[in-house]
Amino acid sequence: MTPAPAFQSEELALLYGVARTLLSESDYGELLARLLDAAIDAFGADRGFVVVREGERFRAAVSRHFKSDALTAAEEEVSTSISSAVMSGSRALLIDDAADSQRFRDEPSVKRLAMRSVLCAPLAASEDAFALIYLENRDVANRFTERQRVLLDEICALAAPRLRAAVAIEHARRRARELERDLGDTDGFVTADAAMARFIETLRQVAASDLPVLIQGETGTGKELAARAIYRRSGRAHGAFVVLNCAALPATLIESELFGYVRGAFTGALQDRIGLVAAAHRGTLFLDEIGEMPLELQPRLLRVLQSGELMRVGSVRAETVDVRVIAATNRNLEAEVEEGRFRSDLFYRLCGVTLKIPPLRDRRHDIELLAGHFLRVYAARLGRPTPRLSGGALSALASWSFPGNVRELEGEIARLVTLSPAGAEVGVDALNDRIRGVGRKAPVEVAPMSLAEMEKKLILTVLESTGGNRTRAAEILGISREGLRTKMQRLFPRAAESLPEDE
Repeated sequence: MTPAPAFQSEELALLYGVARTLLSESDYGELLARLLDAAIDAFGADRGFVVVREGERFRAAVSRHFKSDALTAAEEEVSTSISSAVMSGSRALLIDDAADSQRFRDEPSVKRLAMRSVLCAPLAASEDAFALIYLENRDVANRFTERQRVLLDEICALAAPRLRAAVAIEHARRRARELERDLGDTDGFVTADAAMARFIETLRQVAASDLPVLIQGETGTGKELAARAIYRRSGRAHGAFVVLNCAALPATLIESELFGYVRGAFTGALQDRIGLVAAAHRGTLFLDEIGEMPLELQPRLLRVLQSGELMRVGSVRAETVDVRVIAATNRNLEAEVEEGRFRSDLFYRLCGVTLKIPPLRDRRHDIELLAGHFLRVYAARLGRPTPRLSGGALSALASWSFPGNVRELEGEIARLVTLSPAGAEVGVDALNDRIRGVGRKAPVEVAPMSLAEMEKKLILTVLESTGGNRTRAAEILGISREGLRTKMQRLFPRAAESLPEDE
C-alpha cells in the first residue's frame, strides 16, 4: 500500500478547504465551480475547466477564463488525446511545455490554443473516470510541479465520491428535463380525438389545485400516465410521486405498505417503516385500482384525506402528513357503493374531480396515430429503421375493438417491430390471430321470421326431443297440455291430428 504523502501546512489547508466544500449542501454546479476556483488559485493556472463524461465525449460543466470558441476546442482536445492519456494512467497528467512536448507538440489544438503548461487529473470512482479537472497556463512553461500533480490527485480522490453522486443526480435531472421537453404540451398523450382533447384540457385545469382526483377508465387506457401528468403540472412536482397498485398486493399487506408500522407491531416487523402515505409527504400519492382497497381500510384513508392524519400499524401516536391523493379505477364505484363494497363517504371525498378516459374503440382515428408513435419508439430502442404498416394492417387494426386499449396496441406494435425486418412494410399477416380474426367464429345468420313461425319451430323442436309426448312437451314449454293442443291446432292442424295420444 502506497504511504500517504507528507503534505505541508499550506497544502493541508487546501485539502481541508476542499473537504469543507464537499461537506456543504451546495448543488452540483456550485460544487464544481468552488473546486475549480480553489485549484486555479492554489496552482497558479490562468484558466481551467471541469469536464464531465457523456458517453464517449466530455462536456464542460464549469470553466474559468475561456472564450466560447477556445473552450470548444479545448473540450475536443480533452476528449481525445489528453483524456485517454489521463484515464489510461489513472492519475494526473503533467505537461511541462506542450509546445515543446514530443508527445503533444504536433497536435493542431496545441498550436491553436497556444498551450504551454498543462495539468489534468481524473475524477474517478471505482476506477471509472467520470470527469476531469483541466488546468493550464499559456504564458509560462514548467508552471506546474510534480508536487502539485500529486496534490491534485489527492484533491480528486477526496472529491470523487461526493461529485460522482452530484453528477449522477444532475444527469438524471437533465434527462428528466429532456423528457419533459419531448412530451411538450401533450403530457405523453397522442390523440386527435375531441373527447380525449377535452379530457386533457380538464386534466390541466385541475392539476394546479390540491383537490383529490378520481380517474376512471378501462384497463390500458393510460390512467397512470394521466396521474403523472397531473403531478408534473402541480405545485407538488418538487415532491415525491408514490404509487400503490391496490390490486397487486394481498389485502393483509396493503395496510402496512400504505400506513407503515412500528417495530414489533407484528412478526417480522424488525424496524419502523414510514409507509407510502408518509413517503408522499408534500408530494402526490397515486392509488391505482382503488376499487380493490379492502373495505376495513377505507376509513383510515378517509382520515388522511379529511385531516391529514395517519397512524402506523402498532402505533398509538397519530402523525400529520401533507399529501395529495389521486386515485384510479376501472370499476363503476357508484355501483360498488350501492352494493356496499365501497364506502360512500370515501367515494364522495375522492370524486370531487372525476376524469374519465375514453376507451380506444371510441376514438378510432387515434389507432393509426398511436401505431405510428409506437413504431418509432420501439424502432429507436432497437436502433433500427422504423417499419411501415401496410394499408391492410392499418385497416385490420382500425377494425379491432382493442379490449386492452392503448396497452394492447402498444404490445402488438412492440411485437411487430421486434419480429419484422428492419424498415420493412408490415403486412396484415404479421398481426396476431386475434386481431386478424383467425379462429373467430363467424356469426350465425338467422333468417327473419314471424313470431308464429318462431313459436311453431320451438314446439316442433320440443316435441321431437320428447318423442312426441305432448304431456312432457307441455311441461318443458311451461304451458298446460290443453294449451299445447290449442296452439298446435292453430299453428299446424294437420300435424296435430296425426300425433298419437300420450299413453
